[in-house]
Amino acid sequence: MHLVVAARTAPNRAVRFGGEHDDLDSRGRRDAAALASRLPRAGRVIAGPERSVTQTARLACGLFGVDPRLASLDVGRWRSTAPESVDPAQLGAWFGDPLWSGHGGESVGAFVGRIRGVLAALAAGGPATLVVAGPVAQAVLCEDAASFFAADVCPGGLYTVTL
Repeated sequence: MHLVVAARTAPNRAVRFGGEHDDLDSRGRRDAAALASRLPRAGRVIAGPERSVTQTARLACGLFGVDPRLASLDVGRWRSTAPESVDPAQLGAWFGDPLWSGHGGESVGAFVGRIRGVLAALAAGGPATLVVAGPVAQAVLCEDAASFFAADVCPGGLYTVTL
């Protein structure tokens, strides 16, 4: 399975939670278009529902389907907020406890479990390229929910996953 991370948005550049819900910036559009020549052409192309994700899929892959189950991590009231604007104790709890959901959204543990379930279902359907938001790629690549934040992904990155 191939995994494409949505290309860069202005909130990605500014480091804000939920940047995947915004449009690609000019560099993101260039990076997504450049992916087209690097992508293997085998199987289905399935994208998450966020704007930057579908824009990346359109530029890099052409035809694709959208699967809402590939939605990014719900960070609740932190969406569009810079990390330095979040209470440090809450931010520490979020980074340290995969079950914490004090922001009103989804815990990292629940999110990783959700994405792993979707991945297994999609893999059963044969070869696929998934175009996803950065947090979704982290959920796919991490060992477990406790190591979610250690999974480093780059906007516009291409990864190969063996299931």
